[in-house]
Formats: sequence, structure tokens, C-alpha cells
Amino acid sequence: MNHIFRSIVVCVAILACGFSSQAQFGSISCTKRPFTTRVAQIDQLENSTVFFFEYHNDGQRYMNVYEDIVVRDSTGKTYPLLNSYNMPLSDEDHSHQLVLNPDQDHRFALEFEHVPLNGPIDIVESEGNTRALNFYEMEVDSTEQCSPINYDEWVKGYPVKEQGFYMTDGEVVQYMSYKGLVLTAHIQETKEYGHYYTIDLDVQNYSNKDVLLDPARITAKSYIPKKKKEMNMKVLSAEDYDKRVKRTQNWNMALLIAADVALTAAAIAIDADTEKDHRKHDRPGPPPRHHGWHPAHYSYHPYYRTDHYRSRYHSPELGGIVSVAAVAVTAGVAEGQAEKRKELQADYIKTNTIRQGDEYMGYFHIKHEKTDNLVVSIPIMGETFDFSFQWQNK
Repeated sequence: MNHIFRSIVVCVAILACGFSSQAQFGSISCTKRPFTTRVAQIDQLENSTVFFFEYHNDGQRYMNVYEDIVVRDSTGKTYPLLNSYNMPLSDEDHSHQLVLNPDQDHRFALEFEHVPLNGPIDIVESEGNTRALNFYEMEVDSTEQCSPINYDEWVKGYPVKEQGFYMTDGEVVQYMSYKGLVLTAHIQETKEYGHYYTIDLDVQNYSNKDVLLDPARITAKSYIPKKKKEMNMKVLSAEDYDKRVKRTQNWNMALLIAADVALTAAAIAIDADTEKDHRKHDRPGPPPRHHGWHPAHYSYHPYYRTDHYRSRYHSPELGGIVSVAAVAVTAGVAEGQAEKRKELQADYIKTNTIRQGDEYMGYFHIKHEKTDNLVVSIPIMGETFDFSFQWQNK
């Protein structure tokens, strides 16, 4: 009896050791699991249980885990997720995704509330979803323990390129982060000295080195379904855009000067005709008119003349004043346009070294073409950050 009792005590001790609060298990079986993902190890900690996963990409472009993923034991009790390591989490308010390359291998870990491992368990992200992280009837061989995983070393060669979306004032803003770089991008359609898709860009450098942002390397493409091919889109440099602004402003100034010269000439002619008509018929001539100018032609038009102003050209004393006023107004418009051009260039992205801990913000234009999608590729630090935009044309 004593011998049998001692054997029972030893078995209980082994089991207690196997499922103690501090143990690591690498021998794991599973009846049904995602065929590209496996649980490499389970570490039983004092207050939580960590599952270490290895994943091979089979053609997916993105991957994430939803916060409401649980572990379920054989009694149906569930254990919620505490932390995710090297795998973006998503919920209904925020979308965060791991951006995958073809045939990419990845490692990540999920930490749940302390899960008893003395029976079959399930990991359930989305019941019935074949793409979800669902594992059924997983069992641990407690007789085979292994060494704890050094997490930093284990994921060292598997950094995450993460992409996410959030809303600001009803607008979708995208971000991507990788190796300490965080890029944020927002698209809008603008009509200022041309018709463009405008990208507002923010780059934050939390890496351990300075990085170079070279706008000349930024590219944009759009897929055209009717032609079943991609179309390269024109990305304007700061110099390209400045030339367009300058050219438009020069044309606007030419129109304004021509209008003022015509108006002055008309006023002088009317003054002479009025004086002549006054001598002959004792009545004023017709009010002045000029054609070919309208404020809508202007990208920048700080003032408008009124009919009341034009009617005053009947006065013979205003001929000289019109010429002086025209010069003053033209000079004012030129100064205003110069300020506008300077302002537009100040925020347009240019080649910059972004130092560690620094942030750089600006915008750039893509020439407008009729489409409803864009992929904007921004190379930096040896990596390419691809931002995909889609919209519905009105």
C-alpha cells in the first residue's frame, strides 16, 4: 500500500509540475487549425498564458487580429486577450493591419488571461471564418517541457510593417509604421492653379538613424478597369508646381493689366466724346464698357469693380486718376500673388533629411486624371510605403 501511495504522490507531483504557474510547452497537437499558422510554444506564466505563433503567408495582403479573440476551455469558459506582440490589433473604431509580402514568414505572440492546460482548448477569433485565427481541440503534452522563449530574439528578424486607418472630421486618414518610421497620408482633390489630387504627408522618425525623404522618388499609379492596365500618374515636384503657379499668375497679371489699360483708354475716350457731345448735343455719352475680363478667370483676385465705379468715368476729371489707380491696384495684386506663391511653396514637400526624433510635414500634388483609385508609393529608409486610396466620383 505504501508503495502504491508513493507512486500516486509522484504522479500527482509530476502533473502539478507540468501545469505549474511557470512552465513552457512545445509539444502541442491540434485537430483543426489554419494550415499556414501553428502554435510553436505555450508559456504558462503566473497570471497569464502566452501563445507563440509562426505564420507563412499564402497570398494574403494584410493580416490582423481582433481584440475580442478568446481562448475557450472544454467547459465553455472563455479567457480574453490581454496583449498582442508583433501583430496589429483591430476593433470597430480602428483598423490596424500587418502589411504582408508574398511568401512572407512572420512570428507573433498573444497573451491571454491564465488558461488551464489540463484539457483541450480552442482559440477563437471568428467562428466559421476560414481566414480567422481559429484553433480547435488544442492539447498540450505536459510531460515535455522546454526553455522559455527570449521574445526579443525570437521576433528580431520579423519586424511589422503596419497600416491603419482612422477618421478625422469625416475624412479617412491612413498611416503606416515600420522600423520606427510613421508615415501619415490624406488625399483630397484640389483646384488651385490647376486640378490635382493632393496628398498631405506627415513623417515621424522614431528609428535609430537619420533618414532621407526624396520627393523625386515618389510615384503614383492608377488602375483603369476599361483598359485593364495601370496608368502612371504625374507627381509634381515643388519646382514643377511653382512653375505652374508662376505661369498662371503671369497670365492673370497680363489679363488684369490689359483690362486696366483698356478701361483707362475707354475712360479717356469717353471723356473726350462726352465733352464733344456736350458741345454738340448737351448730353453725356454712353457709359464705358470693356470686354474679356471677369473675376472668375482669376486664381487670385482681391478686388472687383462695381457698376457704380464704372459710371463715374463720365467725369472728365477721372481720366488721370484711373491710370494711377490701375498702377496701384496692379502693384497690389502682384504683391499679393507673390505672397501666395511663397506660401504655397513653404508647405510643399522638398528633399529633407529627417533626424532622429524629428517630424516633417508637407503636401504634394498629383496631376488630375479621371479615375477613382490611386496607389502612392513613398520610398524611404530602404523600404517602400504604399498608400492605397479609393473613392466614388460624383
